[in-house]
Amino acid sequence: MPDEESGIDELMRLSRQFTRQQEEHDQREKQRQAQGKKVKGVLQGLKELNLSMAVTQLKTVARPEIVRQVSALKSQEGTDALRKMISSIADDLENRLRALPASKTETASLCNAMRTLNILMDLYFSLH
Repeated sequence: MPDEESGIDELMRLSRQFTRQQEEHDQREKQRQAQGKKVKGVLQGLKELNLSMAVTQLKTVARPEIVRQVSALKSQEGTDALRKMISSIADDLENRLRALPASKTETASLCNAMRTLNILMDLYFSLH
């Protein structure tokens, strides 16, 4: 009988230990999830602040449609719309540079610089 009782006692001890470890694990998981939510909130706040600052700056130099498109980015995930907007403006600028009455060498240099910028921006957005 003593061996049986000590076996039952050992099982009870192991059961309590397992329960305690499970509770500790669950608590750590809850803390990890709460921390993740805080980080997401901070990142969302930074995104909104950056967009707000950009809209303020753009109001002085950009066409109203650009300001509206950038303002709409607040409700969008990812950067695809921004990439398309930048590419469109860069393409338009490249075409307008080509049409300027400047020397062929000067125009070609400006167009190549604009095309280089456009390629690098596309690369940047494809990597993020």
